[in-house]
Amino acid sequence: MVTDAGKGREQAFDAIILIVIDLMMLESAFLATYWFRFFSGFWLVPLGVPPLGMYLASSVMILLVFFSIFYVTGMYTLRGGRSLVDDLLGLFKGAALAGLLVLAGAFFFKELTFSRSFFGLFFLSTFAFLTLGRLLARVFLRSVLHRGGMGTRTLLVGTSPMRRRLLHLVNELPGLSIRPVGWVSTPDDSLEDLKDEAPDQDSVLDASGRRKNKVTAHDLPLLGDVGEVRSLVLENHIDLVVLTVPFEQLPLVEKVAHDLSNLNVDLQFVPDLMALHTSRMRLKEIGSIPFISVREEALSGADRIVKRVFDLVATSVGLLLLMPLLALLALLVKVTSAGPVFYKQTRMGRDGMEFDMIKFRTMRQDAEKQSGPVWTTESDPRITPIGAILRRSSLDELPQLWNVIRGDMSLVGPRPERRVFVEEFSQQMPRYFERHRVQSGLTGWAQVHGLRGNTSIEDRTLYDLHYMENWSLGLDIKILLMTVHHVLRGENAY
Repeated sequence: MVTDAGKGREQAFDAIILIVIDLMMLESAFLATYWFRFFSGFWLVPLGVPPLGMYLASSVMILLVFFSIFYVTGMYTLRGGRSLVDDLLGLFKGAALAGLLVLAGAFFFKELTFSRSFFGLFFLSTFAFLTLGRLLARVFLRSVLHRGGMGTRTLLVGTSPMRRRLLHLVNELPGLSIRPVGWVSTPDDSLEDLKDEAPDQDSVLDASGRRKNKVTAHDLPLLGDVGEVRSLVLENHIDLVVLTVPFEQLPLVEKVAHDLSNLNVDLQFVPDLMALHTSRMRLKEIGSIPFISVREEALSGADRIVKRVFDLVATSVGLLLLMPLLALLALLVKVTSAGPVFYKQTRMGRDGMEFDMIKFRTMRQDAEKQSGPVWTTESDPRITPIGAILRRSSLDELPQLWNVIRGDMSLVGPRPERRVFVEEFSQQMPRYFERHRVQSGLTGWAQVHGLRGNTSIEDRTLYDLHYMENWSLGLDIKILLMTVHHVLRGENAY
């Protein structure tokens, strides 16, 4: 079994690589800026070139400030547990804060005079250099993790839906230092559970006989039952045991903890959030008493103000920039098919209030005359030729920017549906209507995870609830950036 020291060295290796690459990229940005400002010929140097030594000495302090900010904001922890977008947003926020602190320091230490244009150029270049560094670090660490067999050897206990979500997370974030090696059953697992979860050994191995990088619930071998957990941990050199059991099996947490006492192994419990129809549980401590929050208010009053101001500013800028494109698309719709340019459809928004959502018309005028309200399908015969292009590129949604200006919608939020579908889906999902506690959106957390069109209502609802329970302005910006990527791929857009 890997010792605590061994696991510590593995975690330290990740952190050291990230720290070294960040510092190298920051110093590279500093030196590149020095050359560009004083030697490239693009800038006048009326007072002469300042000595490099003075600038290098100051760079040491600047790098220390950046490192401190990144350390405090957790940029060197849970490396594999963050997506690339999370990493880049963290770098941007950390670099912005570090830049403000450096400027404040320069103001107080006036005896050190530096070119203001130099610092301006340096701060503009830091994010580009740091982004390149993180990309290189992720590729390097991922290759080392896979090639060297590194990672935390993990044993899973139980068959709750959270086990499947955990395995999906491991596949989605290949840099995550978790290596599931098997699972154990519990007394409450039925024979059908054991049969359904039995692995197909041919699917576990690749052509060369090695275990595949991607592991599903069917790939994971059943090693025994929970009564054998202590011996299985020792035999398989397990570093981490994760309990993915439903709430009615909570006594197992205490039993497994007792069985693993005095062993050098970590134990974690993943609660069955799907049973509570929630996405997150928060632990708070009040007067040394821990409180677990299962459900909280979606957005506070201040959150709503911040979100609305961001919507207005971003949408106004977007409309100005996209005006020529909107005019061209309107002309194409008008000349290629009979009927109005825009199509209005009543949708249900926040608090169940209905509004007219605007889109470019992509179907013939009498599209639902015979069928009534139905889902659009791939290769739907009702779609016009230009409409197919607009739908595939999601350009038909652009007029909804006007809905955002009016306050009917937000840039980011759960996608609105018609009342007939809301009533139908509310029967399928107990918490479906809670999506309407926030403003509907042009795009959302579910959409950027491929859940568009005729996809699982349960999965979409869970993603929407996750968004509501974890909202932040940073999350909205992240979703908008991810939307651009998914629009270019055109998944489930028809």
